[in-house]
Amino acid sequence: MTDLVIGAGLMGITSAYELLKRGRAVTILEELDGPALGASYANAGMLTPSMSDPWNSPGVYKYLVKSLFNPSSSMRLRLNTIPTLLGWGSKFLRYSSEPYFKAALKDNFNLTSYSLTKTKEIAERYDLKYCRKSEGTLSIFNTQEDFSIKENLYKSLNKMGLQCSVLNPDEIVSLVPSLSSISSKLYKGIHYHQDESGDAHLFCKALLKKFLELGGQVKYGVPLKSLTIANNKIIGINTDSEHIVASNVVIAAGANSPKLLRAEKVNLDVKPAKGYSLTINVDGVSGLPALPVLNDAMNVVVTPLGNRLRLVGTAEFAGFDLSIDKKRIASLFEMFKIIYPEVASQVDPDSAIPWAGLRPMSCDGKPFIGATKIKGLYINSGQGPLGWTLAMGSANLLADIMFDIPTEIDARPFSLLRAHRNMSM
Repeated sequence: MTDLVIGAGLMGITSAYELLKRGRAVTILEELDGPALGASYANAGMLTPSMSDPWNSPGVYKYLVKSLFNPSSSMRLRLNTIPTLLGWGSKFLRYSSEPYFKAALKDNFNLTSYSLTKTKEIAERYDLKYCRKSEGTLSIFNTQEDFSIKENLYKSLNKMGLQCSVLNPDEIVSLVPSLSSISSKLYKGIHYHQDESGDAHLFCKALLKKFLELGGQVKYGVPLKSLTIANNKIIGINTDSEHIVASNVVIAAGANSPKLLRAEKVNLDVKPAKGYSLTINVDGVSGLPALPVLNDAMNVVVTPLGNRLRLVGTAEFAGFDLSIDKKRIASLFEMFKIIYPEVASQVDPDSAIPWAGLRPMSCDGKPFIGATKIKGLYINSGQGPLGWTLAMGSANLLADIMFDIPTEIDARPFSLLRAHRNMSM
């Protein structure tokens, strides 16, 4: 029989590939009309062990309360979505305590580092083309206060094995000459050497091509309607038009994963967090950066992706609303002008392509990877803003769990049951 993977984004395609590689017959089912058209389509394009810290850091509740009255806040909680977030939100805030945050930071760093290794391996094995760059990423800070906010975090990650260097303004400009026009406004920077970047959508398409060449199958425009369970074991799924028999089912549908499980009383503490991006064609533009640059105070990143620049910098808890707030997009371009004024002056803002996607955010800042209480039903979801970074590692971890072989890193922190254990601590 066939294993079914629900979702053709980063988690679904990588999971399907790893299962196929281990000898399973695998079919991907995707409700949209092509691969990686959801949150995997136009994200920040960064693979970043340096960003292993969960969003629910200590004190996040103050930031969220302020965001209710500040429409330009980089992380915004919309008032009308609060009723839909009550249970999840109470856990999100509880897990923002210092002990939980530190534990999640370590767990995420282990998985991001493992995942980046697996991504490099597969990229080089098949010579995948996705605008890959391996020069690292750069965080820049305009004031000592901005830098001090990040200082403890990067030192903690450095102790875990993250390779990074603190740079002065001259060293920043030497690394990224495109920042020379704002050198007088720079205080310090942190160069994270292990980070990489690339277009997640192109990666998905390239890996899916290899998956199909190796005998895998994919079906588009096929929404999952329900799971078929007998004696607490998955036996298949139902779509609009047919029943498909399956030996195993992997739910890797991002923010939509919880609703696919609800009828079977499998609780997945994942909620959507809308992110915006702006993609700019830079053919003929001079002075372009060679690596992603993040301004931490503004929470904006500019990532080079071939002949494009990708601007990302906001998040909203707004339910499943995918509408694009023009003020958010305009704000992104204004912050781009602050970071790269000379580059921005060569670009027509009206030619930039806006996008919004829903990041699947877990209640404790870590993904859910592994088995459910139903035999043969598995989860790979909740990677939040680290989806691109965690994809290959999550897929390898899931496949090892499904084949009941020792995992290369500890899988327990990502178990679906861990939230219930942690809440009783």
